[in-house]
Amino acid sequence: MKLTSRGELALKAVLELAKVERSDPAGLPAAEIARRCNASVKFLEQVLARLKSGGYVVSRLGARGGYRLARDPEQVFVGEVSRLIDGPLAPAPCASVTQHRTCDWCTDESTCVLKSVWTDVRDAVANVMDGVSFGELVRRAETQEKARGRYYI
Repeated sequence: MKLTSRGELALKAVLELAKVERSDPAGLPAAEIARRCNASVKFLEQVLARLKSGGYVVSRLGARGGYRLARDPEQVFVGEVSRLIDGPLAPAPCASVTQHRTCDWCTDESTCVLKSVWTDVRDAVANVMDGVSFGELVRRAETQEKARGRYYI
């Protein structure tokens, strides 16, 4: 698994859209998402185009236009967005479910002892990333905000 800057921005952008999903109207302009994610609008728009073609966001044109999630944040998971942008979660191609191929350095995949390690890593990463929805991340962010507002002695 590799998390690219494009993949990280996609996750941040979807999180920002999830945070405003319950507002009226739901959604944000690209410039506001870019500001919140500390990214350039041009780079963000490339990521949003991929998220849109993947069915994760929808856009609306006009003065009140912008982007919003295509599905409920509770039904969008970190792993699926990461896979869309960065590809398989497996650390080696022999462990990939969707893009399996024999590793370049392996002479016989059936006897490779490391394949079991890569498969275990893939499964562990997938279990975490596929188990966390953006709705859950919004709740985590709200909890952090509340904790930051408290004064502790």
